[in-house]
Amino acid sequence: MTASAGDADWVHDADWGLTSATADALTVDGDWVLADGPCSPRRYHLIGFFLVSNGRHIYVPLLQSSDASRADDLISSVPISASICASTQGIVLARAPWSSYYISTPISPKWTRIPHPMHSHPISIPVALVATGDAGHGDGFLIICSVPSADGPQGFYRFDIYESSTGKWRTGPDRFPTGEILPSSGVSCGSAVYFRTETPSVVSYDDAAGVARVLPPPPRCWGSEVQWELAVANGRLWCVCVRGRVVEVYQLGERDLWTMVGQSDAIDCSGDPPRPLRAQSAGLGVVLWTNGRLGRWDLEHGRAIQLCFGEAAPPPGSCAQYVPYCAELELRR
Repeated sequence: MTASAGDADWVHDADWGLTSATADALTVDGDWVLADGPCSPRRYHLIGFFLVSNGRHIYVPLLQSSDASRADDLISSVPISASICASTQGIVLARAPWSSYYISTPISPKWTRIPHPMHSHPISIPVALVATGDAGHGDGFLIICSVPSADGPQGFYRFDIYESSTGKWRTGPDRFPTGEILPSSGVSCGSAVYFRTETPSVVSYDDAAGVARVLPPPPRCWGSEVQWELAVANGRLWCVCVRGRVVEVYQLGERDLWTMVGQSDAIDCSGDPPRPLRAQSAGLGVVLWTNGRLGRWDLEHGRAIQLCFGEAAPPPGSCAQYVPYCAELELRR
């Protein structure tokens, strides 16, 4: 099921989420936004989301593109009992019970079954994809799964990695302690993946270095009233925090320090507070769920782009997973 591209203004500039004070309220580190980061060698755009809710898949387009037909094909041909769970740079991963994984790449778009891992995986373990190859070209990938230890103390994890170049699974470094890693929170940046934990903290695993780390979140992303998600924009790892109606965006820099790169207290909604979605894109923006609607908050231009798809968007959570879909292609508006 896909939003109708024939509906008028299904993608449009709007003030649905930002008041007229947005331009004044929005602050951005101007020096930082001029340079791309090291994590995205090519210009991949966030063109939509795969929404997995109540056993069905819906493709929700954010930008009109020719790649929407591939998204339609993917959701119409998802293997039985499988759900799309991760995506990066046009590569899409689905998983099913009994440690079953399926992959689709831009070069090989049909679903291909991945060999079973050496040890069984619970169906809800956190997983992320890393695109490999020369400067991101080709369809090479890593599947990185964060697996809780079954034979050790609670709170210990290991990383199981599937490498497309070898067609085999391997295990990362020794088990490491951390808080509970949250499902559907993984993003990739270069050779590293990042996950949120319940603590809260950020777990990082860099496959090239073989190093796992636990990082603190930005200092203002603590507390039960805060909604936060990880995102990747212009090759930089971001943390998007929502405190009531206030949205703050932080970038991870050298020495694992967070720097605020965007802020607005001009989010206008009459119902529940906005909730951020994990995303990965070449643009300087974040995606928010607000009162049954999705929209992209553009830090660069201080505006919102509303996303409509014919029905109310369920809030992100255990019953509704939003998987960002990025692709390198010519976009049409």
